[in-house]
Amino acid sequence: MENSFRKVRNALISVSNTEKIDSFARILQENSIEIIATRGTYKALQDAGIKSKRLEEIVKYPEMIDGRVKTLQPEIFSGILARRIESHLSQLKEEAIDPIDMVVCNFYPFEKMVSRKDITHSELIENIDIGGPSLVRAASKNSDYVTVVPSPKFYDQVSMELMNNNGSTSLELRRSLAHAAFGIVSSYDIAIYAGLQRFTGLNQNFPERIFISAERFEDTRYGENPDQKASIYKVEGYRGMANWTQISGEKKSFNNYLDIGGAYEILEGFEAYPAAATVKHGHISGFAFGSNLAEAYKLAHSCDSEADFGGSVVLNREVDVDAARLIGKNSEVSDESIYTEIVIAPSYTSEALEILKSKQKKKMRLMLAQDSTDYPYNVKLLEGVLLVQDSVDYTNHLDRNSLSYPTKVKVDDTTLNKLLAAWEIVRKIESNGIVVADGKTSDGELTHFWTYGVASFRKRNGATKIALDNAGDRAKGAVVASDGFFPVKDSIDMLARAGVKAVIQPGGSIRDDTVIEAANQFGIGMVFTHTRAFKH
Repeated sequence: MENSFRKVRNALISVSNTEKIDSFARILQENSIEIIATRGTYKALQDAGIKSKRLEEIVKYPEMIDGRVKTLQPEIFSGILARRIESHLSQLKEEAIDPIDMVVCNFYPFEKMVSRKDITHSELIENIDIGGPSLVRAASKNSDYVTVVPSPKFYDQVSMELMNNNGSTSLELRRSLAHAAFGIVSSYDIAIYAGLQRFTGLNQNFPERIFISAERFEDTRYGENPDQKASIYKVEGYRGMANWTQISGEKKSFNNYLDIGGAYEILEGFEAYPAAATVKHGHISGFAFGSNLAEAYKLAHSCDSEADFGGSVVLNREVDVDAARLIGKNSEVSDESIYTEIVIAPSYTSEALEILKSKQKKKMRLMLAQDSTDYPYNVKLLEGVLLVQDSVDYTNHLDRNSLSYPTKVKVDDTTLNKLLAAWEIVRKIESNGIVVADGKTSDGELTHFWTYGVASFRKRNGATKIALDNAGDRAKGAVVASDGFFPVKDSIDMLARAGVKAVIQPGGSIRDDTVIEAANQFGIGMVFTHTRAFKH
């Protein structure tokens, strides 16, 4: 094209979200751009004192069937789609149709409506925009000549372009906006597909197609390593880490996101207790619950205090002063406090917040996280293939009636409660997983629980060794959970030498009899869950 800049003489505006539309329309007016508006937008502009032309003035038919048809008319789409060449322009002239140089449009808020609990199916359907996406697609297709503005976030960019170029836009900008617009239309279609699936329950488990629409949320300095570029994307339509609020500290790195990505789910299922988990490189280094948050953190941290250096702390209660004094490195004090990268909690008292903000040269990242994700699938992308499965519901605990007790030593209720708590932790670590833990009870109820060793390894006996090494002498009288069955008795031999009291495991190995015999030999109680808890 000889001249990449094109003068904008008119603009069709049809917006559901009227945010900033008045200020943007004033920029259009200042550049002598005629405004054509659909009914709702016309009223919004009129209320703001901005002159515009009603859509009905340029089309043969008025808005029809309760507004379902407004812009879906030949005069509109011919004006948008016509290339500015003699054959197209002469056809427009014969039909008394003016070319349309700019389309400003955003859509009915389907994503917002589908999240409403009181929405009906008919209301939801009425919030599926037809004309808006069609306008945007048409303008985007003809971006050599037409400027599309598909979101309020582009108003400032377009305004600057118009003001700097006497009401004209560059081909570079038009094509950039068109590309963004196609992404917005695609995202909108995906939101409708996924939203209707969630609302109606159609193909609820595994639909014929799965689409993931995600918007860039934040750029990081680099990826896992400095030679990798990285960005964080928010899956649209669902809660997640992007909804968490950082209230203090340095900007999160890519590795920080990796570390905290699975951290919040560790506390799921323990809502009845003040609970804390310490996490390093995405792995649990310690977990505990107690009578208060400070006690829970202290117990969790004592599991493997060396591993906690530079790690994250996850808490399920409001952080108070007592907990804040323990978390993070206390400057110029010789104590057991340790450098902490991130703290994640639902809230903080003002006093606790001041204490935490003052530590570690004000660099500790403090996060507000009140919800875990509601995305229904666990998805892994490997070599161009999506592996999709249900997300684990960690609030769904073992049914005690499904357990069996194959050893001569039968565990008492106190020991069983500890084993069940340990099972809830082992199902959240990578396979092969082993947890060594203990706790305290009152009137038969578990009031305190903590881990001594948390490990995963490519061999189960290797995981057992690592967990026991971390536990040391503390393993005597403790309980152990294994996410999969023990294939041979070597792990039982190690547990017996460490003085472990009882074990919970799925069972189901062809060598169960050998493993049970070993447990009987050492007087270890064993519980079979008859379900495994692999996590890869």
